[in-house]
Amino acid sequence: MKTIAINNYGPASNFQLLELPQPHPTDQQVLVAVHAFSVNPMDVAGRAGRLGAPFANQWTFPLVLGWDFAGTIVSVGDAVTDFKVGDAVFGAVPLTHPGTAGTYAEYVVTTTEQLAPLPTGLSFDLATTLPVAGMTAYDALVHRLDLQSGERLLIQGGAGGVGLFAVQLAKFLGAYVATTASANHQTLLTDLGADQVIDYHHTAPADVCHDFDAVFDTVGDINGGLATLKATGRLITIAAQPTAEQQRAPHQRVAFQSTRGNRSDLKTLAKLVVAGTLQPQLTVLRPFSVANVVAAHQTIESHHTTGKIVIHVTD
Repeated sequence: MKTIAINNYGPASNFQLLELPQPHPTDQQVLVAVHAFSVNPMDVAGRAGRLGAPFANQWTFPLVLGWDFAGTIVSVGDAVTDFKVGDAVFGAVPLTHPGTAGTYAEYVVTTTEQLAPLPTGLSFDLATTLPVAGMTAYDALVHRLDLQSGERLLIQGGAGGVGLFAVQLAKFLGAYVATTASANHQTLLTDLGADQVIDYHHTAPADVCHDFDAVFDTVGDINGGLATLKATGRLITIAAQPTAEQQRAPHQRVAFQSTRGNRSDLKTLAKLVVAGTLQPQLTVLRPFSVANVVAAHQTIESHHTTGKIVIHVTD
């Protein structure tokens, strides 16, 4: 099968088109013909060798990156009973997948914990925006922050792949939503429901946000988020590790969140998209090629990405 892989950590130019053996599912796995996958900041960190353990413990070269995908099941393991050959699905491979089991490929093997049926009304390309970014936002707001209607939430980095889902999900949950972004993203974020858009180039969140109930940090500015919280507030970050000092306030909750989710979360996200409540922002859709994967990584590294970048593998 064709893959886009690296033989050593380094710049995006290290990607190559490599022919690797098509994988075979174990008893607990399915084999999926990949129709599309999306590119995430986590992929960029993995390519550069910045993820460390437990990822490095699982990976060898050549390394096929990528976590989320959408496609069609072509083979199922003997112990798999909830999916069958021919099912259209979308989801994510396990966080610490083996080195050759990433999604930048024509085929991928995966377990079924983070795999869901593709509903009518949701395309393969659009579905692949949901697993990593959508589940991360959903897990943070629903499971970790337990966001309630009427609460005030600050989302740091509202125009990124995770942030755009978070803005919409928070509004669906009934929260007041403030978010940081560049001025050129204000119209988009307002259209998606944000109540307050803060141009971080000119204004610190704490200058205009006070006594907020919760903060979802996607950019690594924990101190900036803490400065907006009430004494009993809570903060979840996906971009930095909180220090002992930042976790010292007796009644505030500050924690790091890794990417996680389950089939139920994916089904909920898909239903919201089909209903029109959640609008994935697919900003770049390109064919499967080394040049397009390189460009995707370089765009994410520029830190000016809006929405999701999707690579279309096959129809």
